Amino acid sequence: MRIYIVGSVASGKTTLAKELSNKLGIKCTHLDGIVHIKDKTNKEWGSIRRADEEINRLFKSTIMKPHWIIEDAGRKMFSEGMEAAGMIIHLKPSIFVRRMRVMTRFFKQKFGMEECIYTPSIHMLKFMFKALNNYETGKDDLEARLIQYTNKVVILSSGKEIKKFMESVLQSEYGIRKDEKLN
Repeated sequence: MRIYIVGSVASGKTTLAKELSNKLGIKCTHLDGIVHIKDKTNKEWGSIRRADEEINRLFKSTIMKPHWIIEDAGRKMFSEGMEAAGMIIHLKPSIFVRRMRVMTRFFKQKFGMEECIYTPSIHMLKFMFKALNNYETGKDDLEARLIQYTNKVVILSSGKEIKKFMESVLQSEYGIRKDEKLN
């Protein structure tokens, strides 16, 4: 099983990836961790970007595996992952929910209640809101790029839809029981 989870900033990608990983026993990969390395010496961002060759090597080694769960905001550089996925989950909660999550996340990270790969600064907060705007206006063209995969895209917009997906879609589509894990 190969699942690629996409959506804007604060859409719930990491949470769903971890939940699916635990349920299915499949390792999840957060592409932010492939692109960036935590580095506290970088005061502005708190991380540094890996070299393109290393990013490509790490990404290719991930998608060559028989089973994986990947989560990302849908960067164009990782489109090969969408191609290789058996299912693409597009998380689309309301803009209000995502804005609230960005603010909540910022304060949790600022006060050390939640870990992150970057420095939780006003600079990063502005970056997050810009990313939200780019998604909303289509500037990031994620939704346009997903059109070619309509046969394997599952759109989930609410917690209720995610719960229903977790309980029934995996069971009916893949024959996976609630207590069963893939190896």
